[in-house]
Amino acid sequence: MRVAFLLSDVVLALVVIVFAASDDAPRPQTSTPSASAKANTPPKPKSGDKEQQSAATPEETPAAAAVTETAPPSPYVKEEAAIRETGVTFAKAYNAGDAAAVAAHFTPDAEYVDEEGNLFQGRKEIEEALADYFEENPDSQLEVTVDSIRFVSAGVAIEDGSTTVVHSEGGLSDESFYTAIHVLVDGEWLTASSREHAPKNERQHSTQLEQLDWLLGDWVDEDDDAVVEFSCQLVDNGNFLLRHFVVKIAGEEAQSGTQRIGWDPVTGKLRTWIFDSDGGYGEGTWRRDGENWVLKTTGVTADGQSVSGTSIYTLVNDHLMTWQGVDHEIAGESCEDSEVITIVRKPPTPVVEGNPLAQE
Repeated sequence: MRVAFLLSDVVLALVVIVFAASDDAPRPQTSTPSASAKANTPPKPKSGDKEQQSAATPEETPAAAAVTETAPPSPYVKEEAAIRETGVTFAKAYNAGDAAAVAAHFTPDAEYVDEEGNLFQGRKEIEEALADYFEENPDSQLEVTVDSIRFVSAGVAIEDGSTTVVHSEGGLSDESFYTAIHVLVDGEWLTASSREHAPKNERQHSTQLEQLDWLLGDWVDEDDDAVVEFSCQLVDNGNFLLRHFVVKIAGEEAQSGTQRIGWDPVTGKLRTWIFDSDGGYGEGTWRRDGENWVLKTTGVTADGQSVSGTSIYTLVNDHLMTWQGVDHEIAGESCEDSEVITIVRKPPTPVVEGNPLAQE
């Protein structure tokens, strides 16, 4: 029975609706071509009589005598070109979602540290993390800006730059800076170490929440058994979404709860925290799966039982979405999957001219 499902403890942690994009896998860095640097040489004396040149003081030497010359060619021109070429193949593999091809650009014992400080050791572990990331973020595209490539020796180079990963869904992007160490192994340039760090003083809370703007307002799910109403608004300077839900049976409130949604800068995910009127609570994280948004939650009922489950949300249009609960467990016992429930945006309250109460 639908109302029984809506009122079950497990649903208290899952019935509230939100969607978000997640990016939780590492993005090893690469390089792209950039312009070569130029340097100025000291002033050079004019051609002419040697004695006049040697006798001339700095004040007597015409300003026109200063000549700017291009710095001598770098002794590592070929090596730098080879590193930049690996950057091209790296980007192609990344944008194609080919985890194995991307990981092949690293040494077998390479290390990658993402901007949250998570360490991925070895080519195999990097490949596995990339595969997970590509699965959760299909068609993401990598853009790289190289600030510098400097050589420690003929076989070791350090690259500094910044990256932007543009997600196909919603056009959102993630930015970070990186430092990569490249080494020459059997004639091939490979990355031995890559470390990311987030842009300083750049907070993404409100920016990440912008993708949830469609949730703002009032929504309702109604059938013969019960009515579930949802409302959503931005709070705390736009850094959180606060949602409230009420379950009514025969016109009387049976349960209610709140959900706070915010950006977690540590994990790089949009998270949700849920509290129901009986004393239960839960939390969860989100990921995109094709046309659906998937929420996995864990929590505790008011009676102290553990609950977990997965909710699947599909946005049909600006005024309609569907929701289904699957893989739910209460105290280790499995529950049946719910039916697919349709939730619609509530129409505006009619305003009766001359009636101030109708405008509130």
